[in-house]
Amino acid sequence: MSSAAPISALRRRARRRAAALALAGWALLSPSWGHAQDDGPTRALRLQFAQGLTLEVAGRWADALDRFEAIARQRPTANVAFHIGLCHERLGRLRTAERTYQDARATARAAAPAVLAEIDARLQDLEGRMPRIVLNLAGATDGVTLLLDGEVAPSSRAIRVDPGPHVAVALRHGIPVAASAFSSHERRTRFVTLTVHPVSIGVPRPIGAPRP
Repeated sequence: MSSAAPISALRRRARRRAAALALAGWALLSPSWGHAQDDGPTRALRLQFAQGLTLEVAGRWADALDRFEAIARQRPTANVAFHIGLCHERLGRLRTAERTYQDARATARAAAPAVLAEIDARLQDLEGRMPRIVLNLAGATDGVTLLLDGEVAPSSRAIRVDPGPHVAVALRHGIPVAASAFSSHERRTRFVTLTVHPVSIGVPRPIGAPRP
């Protein structure tokens, strides 16, 4: 294995750590925190924020998410929302991360302009990483509805999804007539075709007649 790979990984971790520490500084200096009275609750939130950053650096994204969501329930800021989005992103929930970043961006425009560049960088990266699925129908498609992971989905159009397992189902009058289970991967488009066979209408057989 080339020595470049470990070095590259170390650099990425260093960049993430630097970004986290920079955002921590912005959070502590943001209007909602910087001008608030430095009372007990505020100090407790700052401690929670620092704990969340420590968990991020350790790669404990689910634990860090719990910390940041607890802070957001009491003192929502663009910086806290950014870190919530980052945790969702690292946990593979790319669509949730994207929505969270977008909410953070809307808040940051007025309250924390310094965080905008980092949010935009994450959104741009997610746009390229987001898997796509294109569902196609073949065969007897009249009256057929497509579902992707339980939600109505369009046919022949790219659908942005999280990486991981998915299930596509074709329904006719609420009855499954075709299905496919598959996985999606970052930066890839997966094409899935569901073939629906026509409904066979059998001719009634006389009672007691042998099967053909």
